[in-house]
Amino acid sequence: MSQSDLINKPELSNTTKENHLIEILREIQATPKEYWPNLLQIMRVFRESVTFKPEIFNHSQLEIDAQQQILNQQHQALKELTKEWLEEGEQEEQTETWEYLRQKQEIDDNPF
Repeated sequence: MSQSDLINKPELSNTTKENHLIEILREIQATPKEYWPNLLQIMRVFRESVTFKPEIFNHSQLEIDAQQQILNQQHQALKELTKEWLEEGEQEEQTETWEYLRQKQEIDDNPF
């Protein structure tokens, strides 16, 4: 079956992908030939915009990994500080710090 047969006489047994291809080819044929270079450029830009780009994912994954490393370091520092507090037993300082952290968290949780 030739390209013009596919375009002009679609069969009912075509799959959805084939139907889409036929519709795309019909649109191209309906477009004046002097605009085909522009249409081709538009199609390429569209394809590039919807195609998965691993480098974007990798960049995002690197950022996530860096943030996770920072959180792990902060968690470790907090564990060490808690251990020091328990060993030193300065209850007044611990209470003041806890109150400050609790108030700070309440402020951060309430955007109004």
